[in-house]
This record gives sequence, structure tokens and C-alpha cells, in this order.
Amino acid sequence: MKNLIGLIVVLVLGGIAYWMYSSKDKPVNTEVYKDFAIEDTAKVDKVFITQADGKSVTISRRSFDEWMVEGKFPARKDAIQLILKTLHDISIQAPVSKETFDWVVKSIAGNHTKVEFYLEGKDEPEKVWYIGEATASRVGTYMLLEKDGKKSAKPFITHLLMERGYLGTRFFADKTLWKDRIVMRCNPREIRRIEVKHQSDTLGDFSIEQYEKDRFRLTDLSNNQKQELNPELAIPYFKLFSGVYYEYVDKKTPSEQLDSIYLSPERHNIKLELMDGKTIELKAYNMPVREGATLNGKLLTHHPERMYVYSSYLGEKEHPIVQNLTFDPLVPGIEEFTSLTTVEK
Repeated sequence: MKNLIGLIVVLVLGGIAYWMYSSKDKPVNTEVYKDFAIEDTAKVDKVFITQADGKSVTISRRSFDEWMVEGKFPARKDAIQLILKTLHDISIQAPVSKETFDWVVKSIAGNHTKVEFYLEGKDEPEKVWYIGEATASRVGTYMLLEKDGKKSAKPFITHLLMERGYLGTRFFADKTLWKDRIVMRCNPREIRRIEVKHQSDTLGDFSIEQYEKDRFRLTDLSNNQKQELNPELAIPYFKLFSGVYYEYVDKKTPSEQLDSIYLSPERHNIKLELMDGKTIELKAYNMPVREGATLNGKLLTHHPERMYVYSSYLGEKEHPIVQNLTFDPLVPGIEEFTSLTTVEK
């Protein structure tokens, strides 16, 4: 009798344990949510992303087209625009099949990226996505939707029309990857004067001043000779400073070596004076190479494709590296402008 009672107890406890195990990952809500999209993404003012490894990041809107990472630095525009596009365009590709339903539910519960979308003025998320793995074909994404604090009773396979690929990679929580690769940014119409000097290049130093709206004056800094500059040359040049970007930030080089680089002679120096009296300064420095490095048999004194940059816009704590290909248009010689100018008399 005691053995029978013990067996019954074991079976009951085993049944409870099995029920708890089998149901713990399944949503208890009986409703099915599949409206993942938010049509008016302009109302979204915060996105909170949490990954299974514990990393998390908050991206919040500061103005119509400017987002901040943790409220501290600008977010990459391309990344937030991709998220908002995904939020607007996402649709259901197919329901999860009966054969894979339990596996998908447990998979999402055990390893997912959680994305919370908040609307302006709301303390609770409008919608929460639980992003699971990609389908075997890699063209769909297993996802579960939560609304009003309740998870959907069923996950779905989502996708974007006319696009292929896993959606989960768009939602990352690494704050470093979210940081906008900006060296400086300003409205070209707010620039009053640009001065460019070259320390180690054989290019002519110059300044360009916008002394009236859309009227420009070029000054040769070697002799202070002034020339009227064609707006067709000046305006495109001023527009280059609407956004200057770096390739990556040096996080590995020892601080002593970085100090040496930034104390070395500048390769280029750019000063922008804005209409409100503020100034922005950019300085470019040669990037060292290992001793004895050569290119096409010639000994290199510095990296031929990259430079370090100091930006007053970013401050001294950052050590961005730019590609010469993208930075060189900012630092031409005066010779680039003199062919279509007339000397001021």
C-alpha cells in the first residue's frame, strides 16, 4: 500500500513537473497577434533592444530625423532608418507549421532578441517583438508579438515583401556599432568661412568666405590675394561639410602612441567659422606604419590610404581614422578653385 501511495505521489509530481516544463515557454494568452507593423513610424520615439547575451541599448528620438544612443551620442541614421522601414513594411509570410510549432516556441523562448517600440508620450511599449531564428530557407524569420503586456498564442514567420534575408541582424544591442560614424556635421548655409592649410603636402593654403548669401570670396593665404569665387564651385564644396564620417575609431593603440601621433605635425588643418560665431576645427595626421613597410618597392613613411583625425566636434577622447579617399575632397589646394575665378580689383 505504501509503495502504491509512493508511486502515485511520484506520478503526480512528475506530471506537474512535465506540465511546468512543457508549458513554461508557451504563451498563456489565447489571443493571436500578427499585426507586427506600425504604419505611422513618425510616432515612434524610442526603441529598446535586449539580446540573449544580456546586452541592451536604448535608441530615442531627439528630433524628427535625429536619434540618440542612451541619450549620449547620435545614432547611426542608416541603422535607425532600416529599423523603422522594417517596422513599417513587415508582414506575415506564413504561419508556423504544426510540426515545428513546439520547437519554434521553445527556440524563441530560449534565445531571442526582444525589441520594444514606444510611441511618443507613452510609458508602455506599443508593441514588443520577440525575434527568433531564421527559417531553413533563410528568407523568413520566426517572431512572436506582444501587445498590452500579453504575448500572442502563436508565433509567425515574418518577412519583408520584395526582400530576402533574416531580419534579426537589423536589431543589434552593441552600443559601439550603434554610434554614428560622424566626425562633424553642420548646415552648409550656416558656414561663413572655411580655412584650409596643408603642413606636409605641396598644396596651396586658402580660405573661402561667404560674405553675402551665395556670394563667395577666395583668399590665397600665401599672399593674401583675394578673388571672387564662382558659386558653382563654392556651394558644392561647402556641402561636403554637411556630414564628414570616419571609418572606425582606434581602440587598440596604446595611449602613449596615440599621444605621439596627435603631437606630430598636422598634415591638414581645417577651420570652419559659422554664422553664429562658433568654430569647428579638423586636423588630419599621418598614420604610422611598421618600420620597413613598402609599397611597390618604395619605403613607406606613413599609411597611404588612411589618416588619424582630431575633431573639435567629437573632442579629444575619440581617435577616429578616416579614409583618404573620402577625406581628401575636403582638403584640396587652392589650385582646384583658381581656374574659374577672377581677381578682385
